[in-house]
Amino acid sequence: MRKSSILLLLIAFSLGIILASFTAIHWVIIFTCWITFAFTYGVTIAYGEQVLFFRKWINWNIMVLFFLSGMLGYHFKVISSYEYEFSEIYLANDQLLGEIIEFQKGENEFDKAIIEVKKVIKPHTEALAQGKLLCYIRTSNSDLKEGSVILFQPDIQPIKNKNNPGEFNAEQYWKIKGISTIAFTTDENIEVLGQAKTFNSFWTNSRNYLANIVKQYIDEENQGLVIALSLGDKSNLSMEKRNNFANAGAMHVLAVSGMHVGILLAFLHFIFQKISFLRKRNLYLYTALILLWCFAFLTGMSASVVRAVAMFTLLAIGQIKGHRFFGLQAIFASALFLLIFNPLFIFDIGFQLSYLAVIGISLFYRPILGLFHSRYKIINWFWQGTAVGIAAQIGTVPLSLLYFNQFPNYFFITNIGLLILAGVALISVVLLFLLHFIPWIVDVLAYIVNTIFDILNSFIVWVNSLPGEVSTGFTPHPLHVLLIYVGIGFSLYQWRKGNVKFFKIGILLLFISAVALIFNREYNKSKEELVVLNHYEKVILLKGNQSLHVLYDGEKRPSLSSLDYLINGYENAMGIKAIKTPVPKDIQVQFSDQVIFAHTKDGIAIAYHGKKYLLANRINKKVLNSDYELIKGQWNLFLPEEHINISTTKKALVLSPIGKE
Repeated sequence: MRKSSILLLLIAFSLGIILASFTAIHWVIIFTCWITFAFTYGVTIAYGEQVLFFRKWINWNIMVLFFLSGMLGYHFKVISSYEYEFSEIYLANDQLLGEIIEFQKGENEFDKAIIEVKKVIKPHTEALAQGKLLCYIRTSNSDLKEGSVILFQPDIQPIKNKNNPGEFNAEQYWKIKGISTIAFTTDENIEVLGQAKTFNSFWTNSRNYLANIVKQYIDEENQGLVIALSLGDKSNLSMEKRNNFANAGAMHVLAVSGMHVGILLAFLHFIFQKISFLRKRNLYLYTALILLWCFAFLTGMSASVVRAVAMFTLLAIGQIKGHRFFGLQAIFASALFLLIFNPLFIFDIGFQLSYLAVIGISLFYRPILGLFHSRYKIINWFWQGTAVGIAAQIGTVPLSLLYFNQFPNYFFITNIGLLILAGVALISVVLLFLLHFIPWIVDVLAYIVNTIFDILNSFIVWVNSLPGEVSTGFTPHPLHVLLIYVGIGFSLYQWRKGNVKFFKIGILLLFISAVALIFNREYNKSKEELVVLNHYEKVILLKGNQSLHVLYDGEKRPSLSSLDYLINGYENAMGIKAIKTPVPKDIQVQFSDQVIFAHTKDGIAIAYHGKKYLLANRINKKVLNSDYELIKGQWNLFLPEEHINISTTKKALVLSPIGKE
C-alpha cells in the first residue's frame, strides 16, 4: 500500500474534493493553478526528465495536478456551477418541462419522483434550464413512470433539515445527488407530453418489464423482496421488512452490491466450466464484462454495484492483456475511476461502506481464514464465508456506528444463512427472468422462487426474534472513528511485521476504544434531557432513568407511524425505545416533582427542574404576566416574535436539568 502510486493519486484526488467542499475558492482560480502546473509538468517532462531533482518534481507535480483536478471536479458537479439552474429563474406563473428519471410508488398517498428539468416555460417565452427536482406527487390513476416527459407548475421549496437530534441529514443526502429543492403536487397538475427515447429509457423499460414478471408470478408477500434483491428497487418493501434486514445485518442483500456481482460471476463461471466449447478464458471474460455492465445499468448504476463491476473490469482487462493486477490496486483504481466520473460519490455512505468492506476483506480475510481449518469441506466452506463476513465487518463497523448508531449482534449467524440463501435466491430469480416465456417451466420456477424467499424471510424474522438482536446507542465522535481505523491499520502492520509487542499494544488500544464506546453508550442512556422537536405538531421527548417518553398533543393525535419516523433516529442514537404518551387536555402528566406537563387552552405547559416553559398556542395578558418562557414552533408560526423567548422553527430545543444546551 505504501508503494502504490494509484493509492497516492486517489488520496490526492479525494483530498481535493474534500477541501473544495469546505472552502469557497472560485473555480477560475483553481483552473488557473491547474493550467500552471500542467504547463510546468509538460516542460519538466520535455527538458528535465534526466535530472534527478526534476524527476522528483515530476512526481509531486502529478500529485498536485490530481489534487487540483479533485477540486475542479467537485466544483463542476455541484449545483452552484450550473449556468441555468432552474430554481434561480423559475417564477410564480412559470411552468417546468422535464423528464422523470426516477419514479417510486409510495406506500401511502404520495409517489416519489426525481425530475430532470430541461426548460422553464414562461408566459411569453421559454428558457433552457438545468438541475433536478425532488417531487412528491399525490396520484390517483396516472400514467407517470420513469422516462415520462412532463409539464407542470410546482411550488418549489429548498430542502432543509429540521435539525432534530438523531435526524436523517436530508440536505447532505440530496446534495450528493445534485438536488437542493423539493415540491409537492398532484397528478392533476401534471401534463404528460410523451416518453423520452434515451439510453436510460431502454434500461428503465427493461427494469419495469422484469418487475412486471415478478408481480405476475410471485406471491404479493415476496414481490418487494424479490424486486429489491434482483433489481435494486426497494420502494415496494414495507418498513417492517427493511428494519428486520437492517437489525439482522443483512441490508447488503437488499442493496444491489458486490455480493450480487460475485454471485452472478460464480453462476456464469459454473456454466462456462460445464460446457466444453465455452472453456476459453477470454470468451468468459468478455461475456462476463458485457453481462455485468448490463446488470449495472439495469439496476440503476448504484455506487456499490458500479464499484464491483469497475473493479472486475480492471482485473479482466489486465488478464486479457496478460498482466496480473493486485487486488488492492484494483480496488484503488476503481475508486479513482468512480470519483473522476462523479466526485460527489466520496460523500455517499454506500460508496464509503462498500470500499471499506472490500478493503477489509482484502486485508483481513487471509489472516482470519488461517485461524481455523477442518478436514471436512463443508465446514471449511462455511468458515470461508464467515471469514469474509468478519473481515468486511472490521472494515465497516466503525463508520456504521457513526452513521447508524447500531450494531447487528448476530451478523455472523446472518452471514452463514445468507451464504446459501442469497446466492440461491438471486440465481432462481435470474432463471425465472430467462425462462418466463416457457409455460410449464415458469410455474415451476415461480414456485421455487416463492419457496426460497419464504425461507429467506423466515430466517431473517428468526434472527430478529433472538434476544438482543441489535445494539443501539453508539454515538462515536468522527475523531474517535478515525483513531479506531488508525489502530486497526497499526495492529495489522505490526502483525505482518512480526512485532508481537507493538501488535499487542495496538489490540489493547482498540480494546480501550471499544470500552470507551460502551461507556459513552451507557452515558447516553442515563443522561437526562428534554427535547422540544421542530415539528408541525407539539412533540416533546423526555429522557431520564434509562427511559424515553414521547409526549404529544392528546387532542390532535399525530399518527403513530409519523411519530415513529420522527423519533427513530433519536431512539437509535440514545439506545432506548420510546414510550408514546399523550398529554390530554386539562389533565396533568407528572413524572416526578420536578417534571410535570399540563395541556391548557394556551398550550402545553412544562415544569422542568425548577423552570417553566409554555409551548404557546396564543399570547394573552395572562400568558405574558406568567413566569413561563414562551416557546414558538411550527404549530403556530403567527405568534408575534417580540413576546417569544425561544423558537423551534429552525432547530429543536434541547434542555438539561441545569439549563439549555
